[in-house]
Amino acid sequence: MNSLTVLKFGSSVLPDEESLGVAVKEIQHWVHRGHRVVAVVSALGGTTDELLDRARRYGGARGVPDEASTAALLATGELTTVALLGLALTHARTPAGVLDSAAIGLSTVGPLLDARASDLDRAAVHKALASRPVLVIPGFLGRDELARTTLLGRGGSDLTALFLAGELHADQCVLVKDVDGLYDSDPAVSSRAKRYLRANYEDVLRLAEGIVQHKAVRYARERRVQFTVAAAGTYDGTLIWGGDSLLAENAQLRDGVHEVKPNKERTRT
Repeated sequence: MNSLTVLKFGSSVLPDEESLGVAVKEIQHWVHRGHRVVAVVSALGGTTDELLDRARRYGGARGVPDEASTAALLATGELTTVALLGLALTHARTPAGVLDSAAIGLSTVGPLLDARASDLDRAAVHKALASRPVLVIPGFLGRDELARTTLLGRGGSDLTALFLAGELHADQCVLVKDVDGLYDSDPAVSSRAKRYLRANYEDVLRLAEGIVQHKAVRYARERRVQFTVAAAGTYDGTLIWGGDSLLAENAQLRDGVHEVKPNKERTRT
């Protein structure tokens, strides 16, 4: 079990506790094929907004709550999902460890509510994976030099997953979404939306932010980390990389099937 896969599950995939089975099946798919898995999870759907509203009640006349306390409160959403997914995996006979951002040394710099990931205790991650094939950790969260909880900005679980993939030299990183790939426009709005088989970082950054956090894409571009955007249960979504973009409708047919996407290079820093 040498291959390492980083999977990210956001709130669109995990809207409630009943949906944890989706993540369990996705993780089991990779484990059964000999992969170790680092699963990065967001808070369940709506939780972050609910917690943010609660924090704002303490904003006083200025309407701005204390940032350190706000970060600590919002972190409880991700930590709850981590614990629940760990329990669900164990119940499904898939041994899994759970750690928070402090335990894996995920350090950050910058503003408390919009920080940048800067360092990772790789040894702690590998040690956790030595005894169990799965490690579940919270996305969106880090710790600063004062050991305060920090947030990586809205959609920051994408950045957590890509940062881990780069730092751990993962074989692949998959952002599991509620769509089967990346489109040139919102398929929920336009019937003419076209899906990418693969997309260059720059083309992704030109699209409206929503499916993938742009901050995370800029990190991936800088560190040359390739990743895939795919729906749960599908394993051929959109490859995001430094090469040319290719829309599905423009793919050259070979023997009656779409052109095969290039082999993914090992992610690297």
